[in-house]
Amino acid sequence: MKTINTFILLLSICGSLLSCNASKHRKSAAYYNENKTAILELRHIYDSLYKQQPFSVGFTDKSFTYYVMEITTDTLRSIYNTEKSEQQLYRAIEKFRYDTSLLRKLAVKMKAIDCLWLDKATYYLNEKKDTVTFLSFNSVSIEYPFVENKYYVLLFLHHAIETPLMKAKVKKGDLVKLDDLVYFTIGNRFR
Repeated sequence: MKTINTFILLLSICGSLLSCNASKHRKSAAYYNENKTAILELRHIYDSLYKQQPFSVGFTDKSFTYYVMEITTDTLRSIYNTEKSEQQLYRAIEKFRYDTSLLRKLAVKMKAIDCLWLDKATYYLNEKKDTVTFLSFNSVSIEYPFVENKYYVLLFLHHAIETPLMKAKVKKGDLVKLDDLVYFTIGNRFR
């Protein structure tokens, strides 16, 4: 009897964990598949603006009211937020000569697909520098008090990465493959 109860308890725990993992996967996969075209356009606009001067962009609130832009130069990273000062952001856009129509299009598309943040991160693999683009959306609902917020993050690679570490992260479930070069994860920061 004790063995049966233990087995049932173990099955229910495994079932709960699998259903949680499956629902996370479904939510990210559904988001990606529903917004695939818009995400592709968003990345194309972002990449063309990024070539001018590296930056990251997003919203500071879940109502998508306040726009924030981090502009990175050789020596400095400046953060401009429309909640604090729209004029500073406009001056920075003028200074770096960003195409304002493309920036507006970027902001509208981000808001349309509930994208909180869009950025690139640099990494080194076999002593070669490369970048990955990431897009964060929606916070994971956590029902416990005093627990840090978690966010859904899509990672877009330029080429496949076949390292033992990458394979281990996929196997462990830290990274979920959605497409050939698209992965999903949950992070504790949206940017």
